[in-house]
Amino acid sequence: MALIENIKGRRKNQSPSGYTRLFGNIELGNLMSKIQGTVISSGTELEKIIWDNAQQIIDLDDFIVNKINSQLEGVWVAKKDQVKKSKHIKSKYEPDFVAFQPLKKICYIMEIKDGDQFDTKKSNSEYVALHDFTNRLRDSMNLTYLIKICCFNAIHKEEIYNGLKRKFSMSEILTGKELCELLNIKYDYIINIRKQDQRKNLDYFIKSLLLIPDIKNTITTIISNYNLEAK
Repeated sequence: MALIENIKGRRKNQSPSGYTRLFGNIELGNLMSKIQGTVISSGTELEKIIWDNAQQIIDLDDFIVNKINSQLEGVWVAKKDQVKKSKHIKSKYEPDFVAFQPLKKICYIMEIKDGDQFDTKKSNSEYVALHDFTNRLRDSMNLTYLIKICCFNAIHKEEIYNGLKRKFSMSEILTGKELCELLNIKYDYIINIRKQDQRKNLDYFIKSLLLIPDIKNTITTIISNYNLEAK
């Protein structure tokens, strides 16, 4: 999980955030902006963890030329920037990962989100982009192409299916656990890594709140009133 303390947040010379307008407190508004930035960064951080634990393709173009039709076992993964630089793949859009399973002659086109469902407003554009990318690959490599949409924290595929307005078929949808099984990654390992950061984020958030005088005073007053009522 990305850490709140590592996010810069809004600078003092920037306009007040929507959170500042919501709470009427600049320090609290900036803290909430940092939290929002951390949530956004969590998706990038998840991709990095997956990449670090997958069977990595180091040179994508070499893999395409020399290993796609080999007897190489397992699923091998290339990330977005490798796809973008490839001389053999030409597309205006790059998915999060492209993975190859040489023994079965399968190519997986993967889009991954750190959440339990995609932005429904973008489901149609995601569908068009992924299928357009797949069609471009199909013209250059004789493989079976499978699109896989993963909402990592969804428990049931039906959640993703309905969240995407049923635009993608059920066979194109993966939960985080299913993605890890496909790539031979330990799902529980990823969850445990992120749980460690959750504790750090909670501690940082509470300490930051207590460093804001107005918030500390408000909390103290609420606790005092609660104790009086309890008596």
